[in-house]
Amino acid sequence: MKERLGEKREMPDVPKQDFVDALAEIWFQINFAAYHMAYVRVYSQSEALRTASNVLREQEQDVRNHVQIDIVICRSHLAAFFWHLEHVFEALRTAITRGQKEYPEARYFWGYEKRLNELETLPIRQEIKDYRNMGHQQPAIIGSKWTANHRFLHHFLPTISGHAPQEDVEMTTRLNQYFEFAANVWLEFAPSDFKEKFPRNFQFPVTVPYLFGGELPTGLKGVPQLEVTVQSYNKGESKSAVVPDAEQSSSESTGPAAE
Repeated sequence: MKERLGEKREMPDVPKQDFVDALAEIWFQINFAAYHMAYVRVYSQSEALRTASNVLREQEQDVRNHVQIDIVICRSHLAAFFWHLEHVFEALRTAITRGQKEYPEARYFWGYEKRLNELETLPIRQEIKDYRNMGHQQPAIIGSKWTANHRFLHHFLPTISGHAPQEDVEMTTRLNQYFEFAANVWLEFAPSDFKEKFPRNFQFPVTVPYLFGGELPTGLKGVPQLEVTVQSYNKGESKSAVVPDAEQSSSESTGPAAE
């Protein structure tokens, strides 16, 4: 078995980061999480995730194909959302540990470590970690709540053993709470002059799901969307190809602002 390189793996052309540099890079993890949450907000409005499975199975093959695409996109962004939030805490600990080694006389790094340990014990922090881990083991971590007559009510995160029940909490509401928690943790460790320089509002363009069930602004109807084909045939050294389709579809190209 090859030795795990760990910190021995380096990128010589990338400058070494100090603690402040590391915090600036961690802020990008907050951005990435916001980006993925924007997609979850929009794609969770797809009829693919709001229609009973027995009804979807009765649809034509083309509709079922679009259902599959919308579900894959929503699940992928949800998993990525938790991945980047979890990395915020992992990267903070790495930066603090490096600061302790490089500046042993700066006692505040030990105070940072103590505070981070306190934050790690909070239930909301443990939920972020466990949902990140469960997303790798079980990708279908989007629950749906229905009325007795099978009318869709809302999505939720399935409850994990050892945590409080989540079925009555709307999924995107809970995701926003996780996001705000991670962003505020970052701000707690950021130097005072950083706190106002880094924006706390995030905006991203989002493609509209094939089966979007919400109301689109008039200007977005009929806007073309570029289709990309990804192939995985065995072609020797060329294992995959990303080939833009020659034609553009008639689907909308960008989504409404997430509310």
